[in-house]
Amino acid sequence: MQQFEETVTVPATPLAAWRFTGRLRTYQADVLERVPVVAGDPLHIVAPPGSGKTLLGLLLAARRGARAVALAPTATIRSQWARAAEGLEGTSGAVSEDPHELGDLTVLTYQMLSVIEGGNPLTDLAVAEWARELEAGGRTATAAGAWIEALRAANPTAFRDGVTRRSRTLRRQFAQQDADLLARVLHPNALALVDRLVEHGVQTIILDECHHLLDHWALVVAYLASRIRDAGRTPLLIGLTATLPSVEDKRSYDNYAGLLGEVDYEVPTPAVVKEGNLAPYRDHVWFVEPIEDELVFLRDHERRLAGLIRELLAGDDGVAHLTALLQPSSDGGDEPPEQRLARAFASDFGLAESAARMLLDLTPDHPLRGLLPPDLRTPPDTEQSVRLLARYALDRVLPDPSRADQWQRIKRTVADFGYTLTDRGVRRGRDPIDTLLASSAAKDAAVGDILRLELGQATGHLVRAVVIADFAVHGNKRGAARRPAGALRVFDAVAGDATLAALRPVLVTARHLRIAARDAAVLVPALSAALDADLTPTPVDGSPGVLDLDTAGRGSAAVVAAVSALLARGEVRVVVGTRGLLGEGWDCPAANTLIDLTAVATSSSTQQLRGRTLRLDPAWPRKVAHNWVVTAVIPARIALASAPDLRRMMRKHDRIWGLLREDSTQVVRGLPIALTGEQAGRLRALEGKDRRQTAAGLNESTAAALPPREDSYRSWRIGEPYADREGAAAVVSRASTRAFRTGWTLQLILTAIIVIVGAVLVQVARPLATLWQVHPAAGLAGTALALGLAGWLVRPLVRQVGLAARQAFTTTAAYRRVVRAVADALHDAGHVPAFGEGDIRVAPEGNEDLTARFELEVLGGSPAERRIVATALAELFGPVRSPRFLLRIERGDPARVRHQPLLQLGLWAARLLTRRDRFLPVPALLGRRRADAEAFARRWQRTVGPCALLEIDAPEDLAQLTRARRDAAGSSAPPAVREHWS
Repeated sequence: MQQFEETVTVPATPLAAWRFTGRLRTYQADVLERVPVVAGDPLHIVAPPGSGKTLLGLLLAARRGARAVALAPTATIRSQWARAAEGLEGTSGAVSEDPHELGDLTVLTYQMLSVIEGGNPLTDLAVAEWARELEAGGRTATAAGAWIEALRAANPTAFRDGVTRRSRTLRRQFAQQDADLLARVLHPNALALVDRLVEHGVQTIILDECHHLLDHWALVVAYLASRIRDAGRTPLLIGLTATLPSVEDKRSYDNYAGLLGEVDYEVPTPAVVKEGNLAPYRDHVWFVEPIEDELVFLRDHERRLAGLIRELLAGDDGVAHLTALLQPSSDGGDEPPEQRLARAFASDFGLAESAARMLLDLTPDHPLRGLLPPDLRTPPDTEQSVRLLARYALDRVLPDPSRADQWQRIKRTVADFGYTLTDRGVRRGRDPIDTLLASSAAKDAAVGDILRLELGQATGHLVRAVVIADFAVHGNKRGAARRPAGALRVFDAVAGDATLAALRPVLVTARHLRIAARDAAVLVPALSAALDADLTPTPVDGSPGVLDLDTAGRGSAAVVAAVSALLARGEVRVVVGTRGLLGEGWDCPAANTLIDLTAVATSSSTQQLRGRTLRLDPAWPRKVAHNWVVTAVIPARIALASAPDLRRMMRKHDRIWGLLREDSTQVVRGLPIALTGEQAGRLRALEGKDRRQTAAGLNESTAAALPPREDSYRSWRIGEPYADREGAAAVVSRASTRAFRTGWTLQLILTAIIVIVGAVLVQVARPLATLWQVHPAAGLAGTALALGLAGWLVRPLVRQVGLAARQAFTTTAAYRRVVRAVADALHDAGHVPAFGEGDIRVAPEGNEDLTARFELEVLGGSPAERRIVATALAELFGPVRSPRFLLRIERGDPARVRHQPLLQLGLWAARLLTRRDRFLPVPALLGRRRADAEAFARRWQRTVGPCALLEIDAPEDLAQLTRARRDAAGSSAPPAVREHWS
């Protein structure tokens, strides 16, 4: 493992004399080499917990050579910054944590620089905004003010809620405003501190865990930076975080991006693991099906939804409504059904897809069936069904006064699925099915299943597990008469499981410290000693076998520290807690098993949770972390097709790097780190209501193939060199007939050659016989002449033999040609650099003849450019939706062969003897301009085989689009873009 030495020697300005004479990690040295420090240009570094971001921030600030302030989210992290800075040479007396006595580097918490001493500085502005809203609703200014004051007096809670909502919006807006406006919302103490920092000459602002900069902290940082600029200096912002914030809240994310810009450098977690600075790890998924009384709730929903569908959509009026959605009327007179169908999909693809699925489910023999692609011949999912019902209610029920009762019933039913139906349309709300699945009681039992599985491994005696729920108590009680979900309920299940007695579980939340009664003799003295308090256990009502320990006056931080110490010593081996307490900021190196029961799926929250188990453990030098996500799925026997918890599990893995489940020599990102391709297929089948698939069956395959931790440690190859290169591959599945085929089939070409040669020989057989009778030499010359004529006639076909043979027997070669054509076309269009033949990689998974999937990628260029090519390949082999251009393959363009009559004859025979035309959608980047699409088609002609480019730009072309959706030539399963690291 290569090490680097950093020595900073520059003129003696603040921080410039600071030096680090130790050895930098490879990625730290890479950051310092690649990322320039330029005043005014923010630096944005993403690196996992434990990777040395603090040292990086200090060295980047030292290169700037100006006074700095470092902002941290907690007092603990603030102290870590101060200690790290004091460990550098040349920092004697230059570091301060006192906001009144500033140093060359002053380390503060965000709270010190933000709103302090209580109160809400945005209240006045929020009340003014509220008054403006009331005035817009028709009140006078006086009446609006009076109404707000009356609400403040009569219902303080409602008043506070209203102010809080508007304050939050104002905070998000102000981060982009000028300094004078920002100053209006800051507390006087915060303003005074900003004044001192500016007067002290601070120019560099280091932002630790900067993913928090979404709301009022972003506001304060923006204000401080603007004040530095007003003082005639150029601020430098250095943002450090383990993960980027979620982009789901666009306004908050825009505030964040406005401060720090794009990421300058991201340190992948695998790099830190490979260098031995984080523990290697594996990700796993455990599936559960809801318990019986939760299934009663789901069956009731299924029954009412199915009843409404039968009543409203299965009848003549409902079928006519669905047909009308797929066959919209037009002013064009007799428009063919294919064209109308394509127009429906072009107008609203999602609605048309839902209507098609529902129509074929209710009337399998409908005349439109032949025009629809096979992938639409599966029933609609629950969301599609609900939206179709809502559309039917708006189009057919609401306009009819006699159906008012039916309208109300539909409203109540869709509300039970989390939708609000009004005369303006349907709006998504909180989904009770999602809530039920997220907090299913079956997940409590899953904790025990996972722990028993872990204990059964050779490293079972080393297991130190943390089970994290969202809250101590969750308010949801849907589908269950028992206690609401949350950490308390989970702990009761663990404490009540006699098979887990050796683990001595402990529950810790902001208000609770609980143990199993059977462990009182060991844990009460241990916790009392750790907290320096005489803890008295008290039985918990409704929780037999559980004792509560009163820790009043000790504070949650002290309690967590005590429990962490016991976990490190092995006196406690399972801790159950909440995300707020045991998530970001909790540091216990002994934790090596995470069981994630939370309902959050943002990148930041997921990364932070996993960071809890990745710290190196001095007591276990070859530690390997196991991170489990528990996911609830509706069993196949319940027709309700809803999978919100499954989607959440997939989102949790979107940004996670790990070892590929099927090949531990590869590091990839996404769900393949947790599920094999076979498991993913079974999961899709379960979601599609294949009754042969169950959650238990998936878990059995997981348990059977659970890799020993020692094997995982070896698979990470810690200490070996690495390229630190990210790539992206399109993963395509073999089509039902052949992985990929274009142009003529080999069989047809050989048949045509034999027929043509045979026809020539038959025609010249009698003259040849005469020549042979006249003289052998004449016969030989005549035979040679006849064979030459036959060869000349079949020459256009012979040129196709090699290509057809490769595509029939060497599928990998065919895919290489496709990658070549796409990459070259993207280069021609200016999107990527030129790629050499050695840059193309096509990897079949399995035996060539039995291959189910292929990985297609290019190896050159930047990670972003490699993703562009992979995305284009996935689009090419994906379903035909609404592309501007189509590629028709397997049939030559007649214009190309008008001077080759035999080839034209062969094409005519091909249309009679072989399957119909097949289509591929031209990737979006190549379909934006006609010239790019035409260049792509030419590349395809030269590299892959015959094709024709079709543009969908007129009403008459829509029928072609309908046929293309039905006869798509792409992957048999939706292609995916798989990111990998090496």
